Amino acid sequence: MKTYHQSMDELHFTPEEKEAMTERLLKASQAPVHRVRPLRRMAAVGVAAALVLTVGVGAAATGVLKSAGEAFSEVFGGAPAQTEIIDRIGRPVGASDTADGVVITADAIVGDRYSYAIVYTIAREDGKPLAEDLTPNAFGYLPLRFESADVDVGQQGGSHGASYFFDADPEDNAVQYVDLRTGDTPLTPGTARASFRDLSVYTDNDYTKSTPVAQGKWKMRFAFQFEDTSVSLPAGQSFLLNGMEATLDSVVLSPLSFQVSYTVQQEVQWDNAGGNGQQSAHDREESLRYLESLPVVLTKRDGTTIDLTSSGGSISPQGGKTVCQKSDIFSSVLSLEEIESITVADLTFPLTQGE
Repeated sequence: MKTYHQSMDELHFTPEEKEAMTERLLKASQAPVHRVRPLRRMAAVGVAAALVLTVGVGAAATGVLKSAGEAFSEVFGGAPAQTEIIDRIGRPVGASDTADGVVITADAIVGDRYSYAIVYTIAREDGKPLAEDLTPNAFGYLPLRFESADVDVGQQGGSHGASYFFDADPEDNAVQYVDLRTGDTPLTPGTARASFRDLSVYTDNDYTKSTPVAQGKWKMRFAFQFEDTSVSLPAGQSFLLNGMEATLDSVVLSPLSFQVSYTVQQEVQWDNAGGNGQQSAHDREESLRYLESLPVVLTKRDGTTIDLTSSGGSISPQGGKTVCQKSDIFSSVLSLEEIESITVADLTFPLTQGE
């Protein structure tokens, strides 16, 4: 299910304080930023918003480092061509921390101008299984959750994305956790600080009840670095979106993700009448009208297409206009050489072989 909120990423407060402040701001502000998370992956068990965390001391790297391609093989595909791309643009990490007999290790990171993904391994020190019954659901996600899971990469602005647990190798006692995040503003190299608290397993089919697996807090810090291979395509064209005039501000593609930014020449009107984090019917229609209905399709050189229309993003009213961003991380990494074009609304942008 899609959710909508005003990002508070740049502030350092507890989750409860952030939720209360967000509610007050949404009621008081005449121009809130509405964020739309992509439908894809949002059925995942244990979805965690990457908000903020308090600064902690990172643990030293332990064990044998996995290559980025190996760590992400179950997330983005393990074909040789995909592994080669991930190894080129990603970086192994190896930072870890231990609490209540459970070790969490940041295995690898991959990213580009606006998006990043980090994959972690979770295992008990004594070699026993993490929990008795960890049967994946139809999507391959495990019924696990953190009470809180925060990542601070120093980004200014909001973000959307998803997180989930999976088992890369059922033959060992470890499971994996991946966090995928796409932001409104460019990422810069620096230090990532990750913090997790209280791991539990869901014990019912509705995912409302859970029992503890390990209690405590895990903290780590590591280099937020990767190779950005993003390309920017020529923009500035005008198009119509549901009868409204709009201008394309930018189109950015990488092997990992895409981002489309555009300005609609009239201002979205929110009523913010929804409660408990839900949209009102009016605001739902506005989100569909300004963002979710914008067609975005990627065409590969073999003739196949990837429909990106359901991707998430943000909607921000500004001075009688509305600035929108639509973006997402691909389900598998793509070589730019295999992309023929990307189409936004009725505008098609070809990629040359040199890009």
